[in-house]
Amino acid sequence: MWKLILGSFVFLLSSGAHAALTALTDEQLSNQTGQAFLQIDRDAAGSFDFTRFTFGMDVDISLNADLVELGNYVRDGEAGADIRINDFALGSVNDDGTLSPFNIQDPYFELAFETVDGKEELVGVRLGFTEALGKLSGNIESLTGNIQVNVIGTADPIYEESNIIQRGLLAFAGVNRDTVLQSQAVLVDEDGNESQIRATRVGIPNGTSLSCVSGCGLLSDILDIFGSDGCEILGIATCFPLNTFRTLDIGDVENGQSTQGMFLSFQTKQVFWLDNGEGTPTTPGAFMNIPNGGISVDFEESFNGIERIRTKFLDPYYD
Repeated sequence: MWKLILGSFVFLLSSGAHAALTALTDEQLSNQTGQAFLQIDRDAAGSFDFTRFTFGMDVDISLNADLVELGNYVRDGEAGADIRINDFALGSVNDDGTLSPFNIQDPYFELAFETVDGKEELVGVRLGFTEALGKLSGNIESLTGNIQVNVIGTADPIYEESNIIQRGLLAFAGVNRDTVLQSQAVLVDEDGNESQIRATRVGIPNGTSLSCVSGCGLLSDILDIFGSDGCEILGIATCFPLNTFRTLDIGDVENGQSTQGMFLSFQTKQVFWLDNGEGTPTTPGAFMNIPNGGISVDFEESFNGIERIRTKFLDPYYD
């Protein structure tokens, strides 16, 4: 019986289609494109060795979770979580019922090792996205990480939040309602000091000022003198609760420009994760990284927050 099966198998191979490796010319080779499904890279920095597994994938995802809580333990004598986001979601549902998924390109998984007493120990794990684009929603209660927000827009909302004296100072500095201003916001504490650990606020950190982009008056350079101090510039608020920003654009969603360098990591000690030869320092515990250019808001959104977009077909926020 086995001889009959083997003979039939050989017959099928010999009488069926045949394939053989054929050399390609340089011209034929130049017309071919391809990418490995899994790429493994190793790197080293200081006492750390890194092994990264990159998946050559273009992923569209629509995800909802009641709670994302990472790093729940007593830290510096206080209970809590490094990252806690209620009603977390990636992607959105449009008014016509179609999905706008969150796009991830070339996701990767990375391990960090350190040699201690001649033994290699695992000290960190990282889940990252080479490129990311889409809506991230949630009620952010605490956040640990490096979150850089580009704040840019006209000064009109600032005028609306100002009193007569503050408006006079703005006018003296050459800032009118149509002037476009810009600054950089990060995670801060209630006093405006930059704070990457279990932050509940985002704002312009102490010592950072507004810069004029367009529509600037002759004395607009005077803005550099007025840096943020104690979450205020000229008495105008510069720090805001994270939970007022219910939906954030990761990347330039309107123009389809993704952002690079977004990752979520866990480490037992400070680890400098490497990307293109540059290291991003992280603190022990859970850590989220969204680098400069990953999030942009205007001044109206800063003062008033951002409403949550629909993320489910049956969404309790809307239905």
